[in-house]
Amino acid sequence: MSIGISALTTGFTSAMIAFDMDVDVPHRRAQPLFYGYMPDDNGLRGRCFVLMLIISTLHNVSRSLGAALLAASGNKLLAVYFVGGEIALYYMAKCLRGDIWYFVGAEGIINYIMAFFPRLCTKVIADFSGCLHLRHAYELGGIAFSASMLWAQIMPFVALQFFEGSNKDALTIILACSATLWLFFNFVFFRTINKSYYNTFLRRRHRSTRARDS
Repeated sequence: MSIGISALTTGFTSAMIAFDMDVDVPHRRAQPLFYGYMPDDNGLRGRCFVLMLIISTLHNVSRSLGAALLAASGNKLLAVYFVGGEIALYYMAKCLRGDIWYFVGAEGIINYIMAFFPRLCTKVIADFSGCLHLRHAYELGGIAFSASMLWAQIMPFVALQFFEGSNKDALTIILACSATLWLFFNFVFFRTINKSYYNTFLRRRHRSTRARDS
């Protein structure tokens, strides 16, 4: 029950952040090509919020179970290797694309050092909450965010191969049910939001942010 409440709290917080950011009028005026996926109808907005809450909760459960299974495997450092490796690859990709900067005015090696902690926080929060706002080009970007969401559903099944406990069959069923529900509620969510914003889940950078950067 405690784990369930924690997952629901994470899901609620994640959904509230994404919801508030999207319906905020100044955000919609500043970047109309990113903010605005929430329908204008109040009923549909309420449905989107509930769907985001459920999706984020299931995401947190899957990701947390995956990390726990790795930690409970024979190799105690396996979880560190998996999670640390993901973060390292993400940071390297940001550096190679010249997209690592986070603070205006920072240059050279100082920029890379100053950007490490906020980028680390963003990656960890996105990985364990699935907050939709973090697909923003200034954060993970659409492609990295979507890949992280999908990997969160695949990772527990990979971690399960390293787990040798007696309840492995029961865990497989739980993970399969969670992943199936996650896919179903994502399908309903994407059928509910404004379809013109689908591209924000697939692009590294968006036209509204590029225009603002220039």
